[in-house]
Amino acid sequence: MLGPIAVPLPRRVADLNQPSVVATAIERLRPDAVINCAGWTAVDDAEAAPTECHAINTLAVGEIAKACNNIDATLVQMSTDYVFGADKNRSNPFSETDTPGPLSVYGFSKLAGEEAATTAIRHLVIRTSGLYSAGEAGIVRGRNFADTMLSLANDHDVLRVVGDQQCTPSYVPHVAKGVLELLMLGRRGIFHVVNNDSTTWHAFATELFRLAEKTTSVAEITTDEYPTAAERPLYSVLATEKFSSTTGSPLPDWKVGLSEYVQARNTQDVGSGETKCTQYS
Repeated sequence: MLGPIAVPLPRRVADLNQPSVVATAIERLRPDAVINCAGWTAVDDAEAAPTECHAINTLAVGEIAKACNNIDATLVQMSTDYVFGADKNRSNPFSETDTPGPLSVYGFSKLAGEEAATTAIRHLVIRTSGLYSAGEAGIVRGRNFADTMLSLANDHDVLRVVGDQQCTPSYVPHVAKGVLELLMLGRRGIFHVVNNDSTTWHAFATELFRLAEKTTSVAEITTDEYPTAAERPLYSVLATEKFSSTTGSPLPDWKVGLSEYVQARNTQDVGSGETKCTQYS
């Protein structure tokens, strides 16, 4: 979206296990804004490695914030709906002013990362949810939920998917556009940037298979039937009125995002030759 004015930093330069190296790169490049999309995102693994998760999602953010202050840059810190979840009776979307309540090591580390980001004089904290996009390498199991579902559909007639967790899975290009809009407007503080409306993972997978013309059926199960190391929020829908009133419009509906993902996936399959067309047919 930004073209040549964006400078992506490879892991060897932006290794958050070595935040001083990241800070040095930032101060050398002197960008107007630093968008930190990196982080520990293995939610379940974090339960067994809280120190390592905290180092990447919190401590490194503090060092990046210092570097941004040194060059008067804006820090854009990507956060998550998992800073919520403790309110088990919640049934209406969380606003930016609602009190967070994480359930997991990951959620606590991202909330602490938000606080670390606010030490940057110019900061923009973006909470989003269930990010997915069509990667150049094709579908890769474990990269995001949509990819994982399509990968599993190749080998399964039926998939069991949790249907009692309400959230808003969001398409990366839509979120990226929203973040850039906020940056261009010079906004600061916390914003929720997700696709419009909400769904469950079961309904999301069902719609994905319909759009992708997969015959795999989706059996709905409860969170209790699919135990994980980290507790997930049963309700983590983010309110986006602040974003909409600031930019003039909400992001597209989550079904639109999913449709564009499938279209992008199909375009890549066709453009990549016979091997991929066969693999995903």
